[in-house]
Amino acid sequence: MNSKLDLVVVIPESEEGRRSFDRLVKAAEDLFSQQGYRSTTIKDIAQSAGLSVGAFYIYFRSKYQIYVYIMQSFALRLQNYLDSRAGTITGDLIERQVEYIMEFIGFAYKNPACYNLIFESLYIDRDLFLQYYYQYAQRYVPALTKSRALPEGMDPMLWSFINMGIGNFIGLKVLAENDAGPEQMKKIRQTLRILLRSGLSKAEEE
Repeated sequence: MNSKLDLVVVIPESEEGRRSFDRLVKAAEDLFSQQGYRSTTIKDIAQSAGLSVGAFYIYFRSKYQIYVYIMQSFALRLQNYLDSRAGTITGDLIERQVEYIMEFIGFAYKNPACYNLIFESLYIDRDLFLQYYYQYAQRYVPALTKSRALPEGMDPMLWSFINMGIGNFIGLKVLAENDAGPEQMKKIRQTLRILLRSGLSKAEEE
């Protein structure tokens, strides 16, 4: 089955066309995040972008298509950001994993619309929601397998989903509290180190 995230959008080549295209995307992103996908119409998007409904259909065939394009854009922005930060992350395997999750949390805090847009996709198109996360997880499976960094018997795809779950929901907590300050980040980093190094088991009392 082809991924719905591979839906093709033709980017205009002219400068004027690209400006109109970007205005429509930004307007749709803001409206979807603020009032939801189902409550937003193509007319709303066009008006918010300062363009006509006819102009919308020059670039997109439907509201669904621009929604998927925005999800594609978020995925690409996140991947590019994490890739750009990968070279700065040092330490042993666990320390690198901790810092990788922290980088994701920082990105999510600065891009809060991603939570509304991506989570809502579960109710718009369940396959689209699942494909978004499966593609994200599958991107890291080859590296995990090649590096032999995981303990014997640990499934790399499950580990990828576990990491996504940790990052997603800690990021949601940080966003809900509107607190990405140094004390909060220190507490999260320390908790992640304990969890990844020791799990939930306690040392036996002597």
